Amino acid sequence: MATYFLADIHLAENRPEITAAFLATLAAIARDADAIYLLGDLYDYWLGDDLATPYQQHIAAALAALPCPLYYQHGNRDFLLGTAYAQTARLRILPERHTLTLGGHTVLVEHGDLLCSDDRSYQRLRRILRCRPLQWLYYRLPRALRLRIAEKLRAQSQARTRRKAARITDTNPAAIRAALQNARATILIHGHTHRPAVHRLDNGDTVYVLGDWRPHGEILRYADGACTLINSAEIIHAPDNAGA
Repeated sequence: MATYFLADIHLAENRPEITAAFLATLAAIARDADAIYLLGDLYDYWLGDDLATPYQQHIAAALAALPCPLYYQHGNRDFLLGTAYAQTARLRILPERHTLTLGGHTVLVEHGDLLCSDDRSYQRLRRILRCRPLQWLYYRLPRALRLRIAEKLRAQSQARTRRKAARITDTNPAAIRAALQNARATILIHGHTHRPAVHRLDNGDTVYVLGDWRPHGEILRYADGACTLINSAEIIHAPDNAGA
């Protein structure tokens, strides 16, 4: 049996190739999964549970049908996903930083945007968008206006990211060390940066960075005391899944 970690799928109805890859991956990994962790940005954007589309309800049904526990953390694109949709999809919402134990090691999991502390403009915007009174006002806007706001914020975010140096939008080493120390963890798993990698720190700690889906993505599999970063296409096309 294994534990799987996925992030940054960015599901959207106009990206059917990602949807197909994601659903095929779920079907494959559910066969030996003790648990599946979705570490943010499951959707490319989320307007609110009350405006969940038939497409998003279809995804919820697929998630709910899986036989293993599903854990979910908010990302920077889908942080408005709430308890109503989570219950429909059988997702257990975790705090933005969460620890678990794998093979005797304390593991810290998070989306990863909090670790990008050098991107100060994003961190300011993050605090504003997570403000509860502002969200209360947002939910009272018409659907069309909410959609325009989401599209504008996404476009602005992409434009700002293109203008920034890579080091600004990447994680900060000091922030990583502080997060691990505060959690008393030796392993960190995160997404957000779209830069899949395995980093071995000087003190022996390990950081696993998950990839975004294009249409496949790098995910993490833990089994038999070892973590392996693997592309979802390899899982789908593994011999055991032939003809599935």
